[in-house]
Amino acid sequence: MFTAKSLHVSFEIWGCIVCLIAAVCISFSSLEKKKRNLLLSMQLVTATLLVMDAFAWGYRGYPGVVGYYMVRISNFLVFLLSDVILLLFHAYVCSYLFDKKDLGKMPRRVLLGYGVSCLGMFLVIVSQFIDLYYYFDADNIYHRNMMHPLSMIIGIVCMAIDCSLLIQYRKRMKKPLFISMISYIVLPAVATVVLIFFYGISLVNIAISISVIFMFIMAMVEQSKMLRDRERELYDLKIDVLLSQIKPHFIYNALTAIKYLCKTDPKAAEETLDEFAAYLRGNIDSLTLRESISFRQELKHVKNYLAIEKKRFGEKLNVIYDIRSEDFRVPALSLQPIVENAVKHGITKRMEGGTIRISTCKEQGFHIIKVEDDGIGFDCGKMMEQDVKKQVGIRNARSRLENMCGGRLNIFSVLGKGTVVEIQIPVKEKVKQ
Repeated sequence: MFTAKSLHVSFEIWGCIVCLIAAVCISFSSLEKKKRNLLLSMQLVTATLLVMDAFAWGYRGYPGVVGYYMVRISNFLVFLLSDVILLLFHAYVCSYLFDKKDLGKMPRRVLLGYGVSCLGMFLVIVSQFIDLYYYFDADNIYHRNMMHPLSMIIGIVCMAIDCSLLIQYRKRMKKPLFISMISYIVLPAVATVVLIFFYGISLVNIAISISVIFMFIMAMVEQSKMLRDRERELYDLKIDVLLSQIKPHFIYNALTAIKYLCKTDPKAAEETLDEFAAYLRGNIDSLTLRESISFRQELKHVKNYLAIEKKRFGEKLNVIYDIRSEDFRVPALSLQPIVENAVKHGITKRMEGGTIRISTCKEQGFHIIKVEDDGIGFDCGKMMEQDVKKQVGIRNARSRLENMCGGRLNIFSVLGKGTVVEIQIPVKEKVKQ
């Protein structure tokens, strides 16, 4: 026959199981690392809290040495983990409301929230020696002490701080996420007030578990939307890259060069036509690619482009290849726009032309790709303010390198001396679909 006590324990065990399932799902999610770790920690700590509370109720009044230790350890962990969750939730809220640029501008309540939750944990530990919050009688039965309301007040203060931050900066997060965080504050706060006047069931822990699960659901909704937005962004980037690479002036110049070669060197014209066809095919095929491609394939596309330009500029354009590592993958059309910029904005702007050097190597856990030219160079400061807005290909290459393979793209240039573009791709980084 079920009793109120057995139903209470059963409910908490089921809540623990749900939290553990949520924790597994979160561990495999693509949420931002800091937010994922905080939400994962909240789920695991909540699961442990529910188990400990179930033990606290199950061993209440249990005789003997086992009952003596189990009831004390479980109650201690229930109180301690409640304050740990307050600390984690406060950090979770701040991770959405503030970033690194806000470090010196955050309100003092942020530090106060951390301080109050840490004070709560300290008082729980002290309570084990002076019975500040509770005590046990000879029958191992739990009793509240006079200062027990202080443990609830600490929780209410922390929740009030988080609530004020959420309301003040609510525009920094989306509505569903805001509602889920407010629910975490409202439900336990109401339960805490009720428990001040009525005791007999762990309303706060039940409210916490419901709110944490609700936050998990909202986090998964946010992740789903983020993945859809990223997929749409990557598709738009592919369109932009295609449009930025197949430029009318390049097509016109290539066809003009082929026409000229048909009269002067038919064999070279045939070769150039094959290279031009391969170049166009590489650009068009990139639209259908949902994954990265081998570096060899991207380099072949670059060589087709440079072969055409070499036909146009002759001795003014020299190319050196120093390929020491090529067993890795890159987003399609990530190298070609960089090389095109080196030709268009660096080498051909010099009367005497110049040299482009494309090199790769593997060092310190990264595949390094460098595109160097001895062209006219530019002022990096001005480029950051003005020119980069026009360099669609470079912007898209940087974005796709970051999103698809965790890579970085850095540009170094000296006016009158040339430019170096360096791509760093982690050796062990898995490609994102």
